[in-house]
Amino acid sequence: MIRELRRNSDGSVAVETAIFTPIFLALMLGITDLGAGMFVRMQVDAAAQAGATYAVINSSNPVCTTLTSTCLDGIEQAMNDASGNPSFCTGTVCAASIGVCADGSPKCIIVTANLPYTPILPDAVYSWTSAQNHSSTVTVRVL
Repeated sequence: MIRELRRNSDGSVAVETAIFTPIFLALMLGITDLGAGMFVRMQVDAAAQAGATYAVINSSNPVCTTLTSTCLDGIEQAMNDASGNPSFCTGTVCAASIGVCADGSPKCIIVTANLPYTPILPDAVYSWTSAQNHSSTVTVRVL
C-alpha cells in the first residue's frame, strides 16, 4: 500500500502550482512596481527639463521675462507634452518661478514638478514600495 502511494503522482502538479504561484506573483508584481516607479521618476524629470527648456528658449520674449500667465501656460504645455500625459500639470504638480541663482546671479528660472506614486503592492510585502513623492527641480540662469 505504501509503495502504491509513493508511485501515485495525481495531485503533484496542483501542489507544485500552489507552492510556486504566490512566490511568482510577488516577484512579478514587485518588478512591475519597480518599473512603474522608475517610469514616474523619468516622467517627472522629463517634464521639469522640458518646462525649463521652454523658459530658456522664450527667455528673450517679453512674455517670459516676468513669467506671465501666457508663459506659464506654455511651460505647462511643454511639461504635459514631455510627460506624455495631457493632464500632467494639474493642481500643484507643476510650478515655475523666477528667483536669485545660487551663485548670486540676478535671475534664474526655477521649474519644479512633483508627482506622487502609490505602488501596487502594500508596504508589508516589500519595504521599498511605500508611497513616494517624486520631485524634480531644474534651475536655469537667464541672462
